Amino acid sequence: MKTKIFILVLFTGGLLLNACQKDIDVFVPDPGQMNGPDTSWQTTITPTAPVTVLKNNLKQEPYKDTIIVDANTATIITPFGVQLTFPPHCCNNGAGQPVTGKVDVELIVLKKKGDMIRLNRPSTYNDSMLVTAGEIFIQLKQNGQPLQLAPGVRINIRYTDLPINPLMKFFVGDETNAQHYNWLPTNDPSADTIIMGSQIYEIYTKRQGWLSAATLFEANISTPKVKISLDAASYFTNANTTAFVVFKDVRSVVELKADLITRKFMTGKLPVGKQVTVVVISKQGNDYYLGYESATTQIPAASAASQPVPVVPIKKSLPEILAYLSTL
Repeated sequence: MKTKIFILVLFTGGLLLNACQKDIDVFVPDPGQMNGPDTSWQTTITPTAPVTVLKNNLKQEPYKDTIIVDANTATIITPFGVQLTFPPHCCNNGAGQPVTGKVDVELIVLKKKGDMIRLNRPSTYNDSMLVTAGEIFIQLKQNGQPLQLAPGVRINIRYTDLPINPLMKFFVGDETNAQHYNWLPTNDPSADTIIMGSQIYEIYTKRQGWLSAATLFEANISTPKVKISLDAASYFTNANTTAFVVFKDVRSVVELKADLITRKFMTGKLPVGKQVTVVVISKQGNDYYLGYESATTQIPAASAASQPVPVVPIKKSLPEILAYLSTL
């Protein structure tokens, strides 16, 4: 009898507990967590959007050095094999007045494809694929204020890169589109020049900012082309995700741009028959996600507008993502 009473008490208690639970069964996320997957696409990406935070967290700091600008030529030889040479009296301040004394030099050199992803510097000219011999950023400052190169001054950038491609041309970074980076041919080819040695590129330029030695990739003018699209879960959107196609046999990275109409990430036309890796990085709430998938570009089915590549990003720490990018 005592056993039956005990079971009855347990059963009654369970019913009461369940009834009470219905009144408080409301999920309250921890601070910083999402209420649920956000599948919305945004026409404007704000500075506080997850994808903007993601890109800022992927960035790397520039290499920094100091030169003395006076009547002598100044030279910097970096630990990673890039040499910069500055002519005498090379700098003016914002008011156009010559400066003297110590000048800070900030330098970024991107040769690894993973670093091109980190800095959001894909190698594309409009929707055409570029092969690059290096993407370089230079900025001169004094007391934290940006300086200008004096009129008629050209700086020299010298570095080794193999194999040398004699087709390389001078491209400058187009800073007008904050969301999708683009490269443009220089509008002053007489001042912005590239000299090729047997193992060395020598760049002469009157510019600061981003510049690149690059060439359009055309395996053959008749080579078929294909667009690649990302096939991923709906909550990987342009507000929280960035995606790239990395070519395995050439130094080229192409961004998959967000198409608001189709809600897909897609490239421009790429050559068929190339081995690539599609890399997807996302920030969802306080978590980071990384996914990558190898593919060979190929003509899609007759009814398809692009070649979809399925990628399933998984949760990774930011150091793990950076470690993967360093392998590309």
